[in-house]
Amino acid sequence: MIKLKLILIYIVFFAGIFFFCAGVSPAQQEPVLDLKTTVQKEVRTKKNGKWVMERMPVEETMKGDILVFTINYINQGKTDIVDVGIVNPIPQGVVYIPESAEGQNAEITCSIDNAGSWHKPPIMTRVKKPDGKEEIRPVPADQYTHIRWVIKKPILPGLTGRVSFKATVK
Repeated sequence: MIKLKLILIYIVFFAGIFFFCAGVSPAQQEPVLDLKTTVQKEVRTKKNGKWVMERMPVEETMKGDILVFTINYINQGKTDIVDVGIVNPIPQGVVYIPESAEGQNAEITCSIDNAGSWHKPPIMTRVKKPDGKEEIRPVPADQYTHIRWVIKKPILPGLTGRVSFKATVK
């Protein structure tokens, strides 16, 4: 049985989250985007005779568990924030579940080179086959290193939102 301590997941996760903004002139107040992260585990439970997926607080994880990483944000500043980007590395010990990233009004891109370049998922690559021909295949999920959400709608002062993604424990 492989177990990961929740504290390690939080340390890796919190250490890597950051955001960037575009469209704020030097004369304007610096944007203040407060980010709060939660990690929950998806658990299959039976309710009223039916199997349903529920999200539970994470105390321990085992290989194969599905974790949901959610970043809640709020504009704590006094000006609109335009084209804000939230970048999150995929924590060590988990593998991103392709196309599980979500975010309202967000353009979602992923990286396979430690945030060096960004691509809309699924990321595709050319692979040379034994016969010398090339084919295009999706990049394996365990090669994804970062996820980026660019919120395309201005975030007004006091406005909140959330972005999320799922990952499987290795």
